Amino acid sequence: MIIRAKLLALGTVAAAVLSLPAFAEGYDRGLEKHHGVIVSANDGHDHGSDAHDHGKDHGHEDKSHYDAKTFASVKDAWAFLGTATANAEKLAAEGKIEPIHELAEQIGAAVHTLEDKSDMVTGDAKKKLTAALKQLDKAADELHHSAEGKDADATSLNLKKVKGLLPLIQGLYPAGAL
Repeated sequence: MIIRAKLLALGTVAAAVLSLPAFAEGYDRGLEKHHGVIVSANDGHDHGSDAHDHGKDHGHEDKSHYDAKTFASVKDAWAFLGTATANAEKLAAEGKIEPIHELAEQIGAAVHTLEDKSDMVTGDAKKKLTAALKQLDKAADELHHSAEGKDADATSLNLKKVKGLLPLIQGLYPAGAL
């Protein structure tokens, strides 16, 4: 009985040690450090107030993949979101995933404009909008990474996430703001 208990204890310790990331096969495959924390590219990490430069922090050249798109107003950003998601759906249906990569980066820029310029939304709606835009930013980032990886299934799923959040966000703005 004592031998069985010792073997069980030894087996438990061995299993725990072997399950540590340093011993796991492919430990660093697909992972990167982000502000000192290891994250996977598709974990939907929050860009938050100290947003990183996609080009630099994802191991690309010292700039974003594409020229940054800017929007003068919330209306411009919102109009772009509608056009970009429609174009991305068409491209996905045709099996053209690579161009969605650029659109996803631009969708992220439009979301950032909405975050920065939506002063017309106040009170409870502002709190809900902040949370919804955070989700949209995460979904746009996931779309970016899945399209960058040319993963058609994940790109289609992430595009549905982006598109699904748009009616919720639209409903939080006052009439005529978008």
